[in-house]
Amino acid sequence: MNFKILLALSLGANVLLGFFAFRNSPGAGTAAVAPTPVVESKSGFMARRPAGVSNAETVVTNTVVKRFTWESVEAPDYKDYIANLRAVGCPDDTIRDIILADVNKLYDQKKKLVRGTPKKFEYWKSGNAFFAAMGRDPEITKQIRALDDERNGVLRALGIEPDFKTEAAQLFNPFESMFEFLPDQKKSAVLKAFSDFQAKMAESAKDGQPDGNTMMKRQKEMEATIKQLLTPEEAMEYDLRMSMTANSMRNQIAGFDPNEDEFLKVFKLRKGFDDEFSPFGRGDEDDAAQKKRTEAQKALDAQIKQTLGDARYEDYTRAQDYNFQQILRSAKQSELGAEAAVKAFDMKEAAEDQASRIRADQNLSKEQRTAALSAIRQETESGLRETLGDKGWQSYNKQNNTHWLRSISPNPKPTPTAQ
Repeated sequence: MNFKILLALSLGANVLLGFFAFRNSPGAGTAAVAPTPVVESKSGFMARRPAGVSNAETVVTNTVVKRFTWESVEAPDYKDYIANLRAVGCPDDTIRDIILADVNKLYDQKKKLVRGTPKKFEYWKSGNAFFAAMGRDPEITKQIRALDDERNGVLRALGIEPDFKTEAAQLFNPFESMFEFLPDQKKSAVLKAFSDFQAKMAESAKDGQPDGNTMMKRQKEMEATIKQLLTPEEAMEYDLRMSMTANSMRNQIAGFDPNEDEFLKVFKLRKGFDDEFSPFGRGDEDDAAQKKRTEAQKALDAQIKQTLGDARYEDYTRAQDYNFQQILRSAKQSELGAEAAVKAFDMKEAAEDQASRIRADQNLSKEQRTAALSAIRQETESGLRETLGDKGWQSYNKQNNTHWLRSISPNPKPTPTAQ
């Protein structure tokens, strides 16, 4: 796959995550209410005392005056609670913020019970980590939606329209599974770093899109900030989920399907290489730098091969081949797996090898060579259709995928040889 595409996927994932961090950070939605102990009333609603409000009495000269306390407005039912707040002159906007925060807090707790303990994020699986993190068990999703509907009904019964920004942000939060290894306090600090990254990217944008060097610079600044917050073990877990190396690997390993141990071993080798050699230096490196990069790449490949073994290394390198990736995507259209894709890819390799031998055979006439190449293409197409199935072949049989077939022979039907 083109390196710039991989880089864009890696940086783009962090831009999207920055967006989610911004939506979930303080100041992005309604006014925040400081956390306080929560007690559920008989009605099932909640009423909380804002931080700093106590029951203390204040002595003024020789007279004991009871200071305003939250008990004077608290009520077991939210409708009474709202009425009491209005009675003491609380502005409607503030009442809305208090009630909205209370109700959202109540239902956030209910959702946590439904979700249960976060499942470990499987960073070694292929595909886009961001969208994988948004995946959720259908039954859990159904229960979460039911709670959202119930919460919205409670708010509307109180004359408060649900906050769309808060509701949208709670539909899916990839951080819940991606950063399950972090305590809540550190998770919030990481969200803040993503939010800052989002703001800096917006400042750097020109014509709506920052250049690649600027994106890389901003990302490195963000990562440096985040790494200062984490232990070495947490920093490694972060890199396995969010680094450019990890994102690139996940987009290159479909069909290789490594287990966690294999992914981790290859990641450690590739991360060192990626950290040393700038992805933007390929076009303007001098001869010495290009030579150093080439030698380092060969050494890296040798280390990975030694780590994985010959058979798995073959799977690893094949998975990164663009043609194999296209074949695998097409095989999935017929609900076939990697085994069928490997078989089809082997057909491609064999056909190209056979075609090369025919072109190099000086004993063949032009007509014989043309007929033989056309026969190879016809036989290969027939084999691909059988292996991939009708849906898979229709998906694969596009100009950008089958250019190698046309390079073997522009004519799929054998040309009769002269007698």
